[in-house]
Amino acid sequence: MTALGVTLPGDLLDWSPVKSGGALRVLRGHAFPAKVILVPQIRGCPVCLRADAVGSGAPPHIAMALRGHWLVPHVTLCLDHHHPLVPLWRDPQPGSRNDSVARFREIADEILAGRLDQETREPTDFDLWIDARLSGTAQVNWLDAQPLHAAATFCHILGTALLRLEQVLPAWVRRSDRWALYQMGFEVASQGEEAIRSALRRLQKLADGPQDGPKKVFPLLYDRLSHDYRDDPNFEAFRRILRDHMVETWPLGPGDELMGEPVTERRLHSVRTAAQATGIDQRRMRRMLAAAGIVPEAAEGTCDAWETFGAAAAQPILDDLTALMPANAFAEFIGASRSQFDLLVKDGVLAPALDAPGVKAVWSPVQGRAFLDGLLCSAVPLAKVPRGWEHLPKSAQRLKIGPGAIVTAIREGRIPGVGRLEGVDGYAAVHVNHADVTRVLGAESPTAQPGQAAVELRVDADDLPELFRAGEHDGHRPRPLHQRLQRRDHVLDLAPAALVEEIVGLVDPEHRYAEHGQPVADRLPDRPPPALPDFAVLERRQDGAAEARQRGRARHPDTEAGRQSLGAGTPEGGVTVERMIDQAVLAAPGTVDQKHAARLSPARV
Repeated sequence: MTALGVTLPGDLLDWSPVKSGGALRVLRGHAFPAKVILVPQIRGCPVCLRADAVGSGAPPHIAMALRGHWLVPHVTLCLDHHHPLVPLWRDPQPGSRNDSVARFREIADEILAGRLDQETREPTDFDLWIDARLSGTAQVNWLDAQPLHAAATFCHILGTALLRLEQVLPAWVRRSDRWALYQMGFEVASQGEEAIRSALRRLQKLADGPQDGPKKVFPLLYDRLSHDYRDDPNFEAFRRILRDHMVETWPLGPGDELMGEPVTERRLHSVRTAAQATGIDQRRMRRMLAAAGIVPEAAEGTCDAWETFGAAAAQPILDDLTALMPANAFAEFIGASRSQFDLLVKDGVLAPALDAPGVKAVWSPVQGRAFLDGLLCSAVPLAKVPRGWEHLPKSAQRLKIGPGAIVTAIREGRIPGVGRLEGVDGYAAVHVNHADVTRVLGAESPTAQPGQAAVELRVDADDLPELFRAGEHDGHRPRPLHQRLQRRDHVLDLAPAALVEEIVGLVDPEHRYAEHGQPVADRLPDRPPPALPDFAVLERRQDGAAEARQRGRARHPDTEAGRQSLGAGTPEGGVTVERMIDQAVLAAPGTVDQKHAARLSPARV
């Protein structure tokens, strides 16, 4: 409008979001993400809009005007009328969404009739604070030094976490009641860092222990600060408070995470983790540590899971208290079944602390803890097992190799895809990306016989190790036929109709699939059919198909099975040629009716 020579009032510009950088909008000197402030839904106070219409001689839809602070999502109340902001309209298109005259024309009658009015409420301290920040008359508290959007967001997520103190689930809070979450968080955060730390300690007392995980102890708060706002510098002060609190009070060790980063070294032990590390009963460990003056007595201190002490300073004492244990107890200690434990011993990963003739072998929990720490020191936390990941012994079983080979590769840093499944302890929590294991150790698999694998892939046996390293073959389960053929140099590049005819010619010289002497390809439409799937990339395999049919007839002479052995030679788990024909013909809609479609694959019907 300035380019057209129109002079705009200063207040109108101040209360309008102005683009700043790529994804930011500035309103009253405060930066907001564009996706937060430019949302499809427009809110407003119906009492203010009704007052606009009554106090103007213009038509209501022209007299009504939006206010700039209504765009801020943290503003939930009109301080002039104590009326909640209500949805006025919703439109994903910015052009029509911002055409307020047209939109007000549609809802003016509802506003004037009071049909959008809701129950009023008294403003909270948060309502007054954010209005003062936007107006430039801020109050004096710790939050005033923080960016407005980050401070308001922190109040909301802290208030959500504090619901646990009231035994209320976040899902029970309606969207219209979000103002209460802002107020709960503001009451604490406005008092400064120490008040926030005190609230975090109160939340911890509700948990059974650190084993519950920070996401459960600090609902929404930990997840947002450690992931969603991890790279936003405006939230750094709030991330620092939570990080420092956890470093000072949580017994974190290898396999745990801290603000999205894996923990590589233990700084604190709790009575519970010390008992686990030494194999001593937890109650006995508490008495021993109390006698040494490391922790208070159970009656005077907190619970064993949260009673922490410096790990480095207490390590000599813990070493003296370490109790050796038999094999079954040691296997349970590291979270492995007895068979998994035996395989680790067989591969030389674990060795007994004492194994003499005539003496039953005993094992040191210190060695077991070092074994787990070596596997989990760089592991990423997994809420659930991703696709393509396997439990470490299961991955070894698939390749028919010992788990020791995978453990060694992890320790050497050759397998990057290592994860720790949340809610599971010890060896049972260790999962690996099977593709990474195959790439590194696939060539060592005893099932990776060069002759057999080379035949499956139709390559020279000398090239097989390179295929393992490239991830083309895992030495155990062959890839589907259409994926293996894509990597070959000679492919068919035919139109769909010609492709179907070519396939039929390869595997069905007698045209069993033709209807009344009409070739399958002739039933395809003249119009260009849709693109075929990846299996359309095939190499000419006349010789191979002929040999496969001959072998099938030799095994089953003069039988229906012999006449239908079209897929002989296809590796187990591969895509049969019959299925390819079906998909190729059915890819052109309307060309084959259901009766004819059912006859396309007699081997399957």
